[in-house]
Amino acid sequence: MEVYIVVCFICMLPVGIHAQSTTVNCKPGINQALAASITTNTVILLQPGCCFDNLTNLLCTSNTCEIWLVPAVDTGVSKFDANKNRPDFLSLSPYPSAFTGNSPGNYFLTKVGVQNDFPCPPSASNYFRVGADGACSTTNCNGVLPEGSSPSFKYLLIEPVKKTLLGETQWSDNIPLRILKDPGTLGDGFAGRSGAMVVITTILCVAMALLLLFLIVVLALCCCGDKSSKGPGSVVGSFRIPHYDTHHLKDPSPYDNPAYERERKYTTQDTLPKSKATSAVNPATQDTIKMQKI
Repeated sequence: MEVYIVVCFICMLPVGIHAQSTTVNCKPGINQALAASITTNTVILLQPGCCFDNLTNLLCTSNTCEIWLVPAVDTGVSKFDANKNRPDFLSLSPYPSAFTGNSPGNYFLTKVGVQNDFPCPPSASNYFRVGADGACSTTNCNGVLPEGSSPSFKYLLIEPVKKTLLGETQWSDNIPLRILKDPGTLGDGFAGRSGAMVVITTILCVAMALLLLFLIVVLALCCCGDKSSKGPGSVVGSFRIPHYDTHHLKDPSPYDNPAYERERKYTTQDTLPKSKATSAVNPATQDTIKMQKI
């Protein structure tokens, strides 16, 4: 009879060993490599790669052992630690009522995947978003977190048949969620200006005014210089000679002085007013040459 009792005790010993979960030296953390890793009701965590790889004598393999996540708020941490050894611990705090009611559990559990889905070492591109299912209604769905809370997280290694807890990580630090500001509290005016900003703005305005004045002066000098540099051409006394004719030739043609083609303000005639002309007869050619008195 005593031998039978000892044999039964030895057979039950492995069961007792596996009934107690192992806490590994691993802690869930935020995936800082992704934008918006923390919102008002969701959190992006690093996957639990390498966390449970050193556990041995498990009741399941890496292809069948399941990894679950526990998000907890406030008293949810202590309540889960008190309920984790119960056989029905996965459904003790269902998501739809996890954070509501008179005495909420303040935690819920959701399945992440099997152990083999999370390679070691973990990659920054692999992540798990808590709250990806939104406002879901099933017991272990991945629902959104309470707004304004500071949840903590823990990964679990669970045997898939009897739903036995085999291992668990440490609780993460409290992660405050983002808080939306009331639009009424946002200022609708410009922020105050410091004394240094006022001084810098004044100096820049004065410098711009001086530069503009300098440009105006330079342009004025350039324009005046262009007008004064244009000479009037040949001047005899106080008269200008824009045009004259050669009458002593057989077929005379007018000659225009190019320097005065544009200056028609002195006379409207092609030639200067003619005075009394004197004539002389060249005995050789018998041509009459009209002299104009200038």
